[in-house]
Amino acid sequence: MASIIRLKRSTTPGSAPTTSDLATGELAINVYDGKVFLRKSGSVDEIKEVLTNEYTGSVSISGSITATSFVGDGSGLSNITVDQSATVKQSFTGTTWVVSHNLNAPNPIVQAYDNDDYQIVPQSIRITDSDTVTITFPQSVTGYAVVAKGGHIVSGSVDADNISGFDAAVKTKLNLDGVISGSTQVILQGDVTGTAASSSIASIDGGDI
Repeated sequence: MASIIRLKRSTTPGSAPTTSDLATGELAINVYDGKVFLRKSGSVDEIKEVLTNEYTGSVSISGSITATSFVGDGSGLSNITVDQSATVKQSFTGTTWVVSHNLNAPNPIVQAYDNDDYQIVPQSIRITDSDTVTITFPQSVTGYAVVAKGGHIVSGSVDADNISGFDAAVKTKLNLDGVISGSTQVILQGDVTGTAASSSIASIDGGDI
């Protein structure tokens, strides 16, 4: 019969060993919680919990994390800064594409492409909320969506009357450039001299004196 080797263990929920329970380099298991512990020795002699494939609780990691993808809605993430130029790319098949970009942007820039990387125009794009957009097509489409954080692009038009200081700026520019409208009457007072070529003027009204 094969020998059975069992590590130090506990069946009590939440129980963890201390340095008095383990020798340096020794492992222990809480079989109820499914947690593994190790006594390490170095600058600090302490018990470390070994991460397993399934883990519940807080995790403190010092350093960078590299992964192929993030799974989840990101609702529990905090203190994260997404660069303004960052984009989110997701693939879809169907008439409705729901893109969870998590950019916290009320005005994202949204583009759709087919599998041959041709840009396609959807039937509608709806900003569901600051972290989600919904793209719809009249028929099923396979491709991908790219969403970027907006806020720095101005499009459309605005009435000139609503632009503060517009009239004064135009008048100043016209005066500096010497632009005179050809459709208005020019009223002159005093002598007019000059050597530049000019168009023939039918009449000049100097006004009453």
